[in-house]
Amino acid sequence: MKLGLILLLTILAAPSARAAQIETLTVTRVGARFGMVLDARLDVPLDDSFRVLGDFEKLPQINDAVEAVIRLDGAPPGAQRLYTRVRVCVWLFCAHLEQVQDIWPVDDGAVRGYNAAVLPELSNLRFGHARWRLHDCGGRTCLRFDAQLEPDFWVPPVIGPWAIERAMRREAIATALGIERRAAHLAAAAGTPP
Repeated sequence: MKLGLILLLTILAAPSARAAQIETLTVTRVGARFGMVLDARLDVPLDDSFRVLGDFEKLPQINDAVEAVIRLDGAPPGAQRLYTRVRVCVWLFCAHLEQVQDIWPVDDGAVRGYNAAVLPELSNLRFGHARWRLHDCGGRTCLRFDAQLEPDFWVPPVIGPWAIERAMRREAIATALGIERRAAHLAAAAGTPP
């Protein structure tokens, strides 16, 4: 899930001298369900990271695996409903994660972020849930992303679970780096230091 597992997903044209620090990244599997926890430090301020993460239509600029993001009607009060299509490939095995998810903002002042819940009846996931949490770490952003997903499509038994785990790792890292790059680019365009 890239923002929701999604929510997971690099880049802007010019490479940056900055580099997100990936502190921990674990991927687990229990049966058909995959879980992931990512902790990273982004070399940009919290407000900039939060603004970039919440600009859902621009998710393809954060991670080029995100092919489409479309706002939909029907979200519960306080939420947004999004359709996302993410292309995930490992070697010659490619899959499209197509999901409709409701996304709620979280902001208690010190911690900001989003909760996302996949609607299985409108997605090719049996289950999906993700939480993005951002807080200030001395002028930088500390990011925690945790997600669980269960595909509703055939996964080749031998290589499939390994491929999904590898893709989840790659997309989580790409998304963290993409948030940092986009936030730094927007700050530079506005003439403010990141």
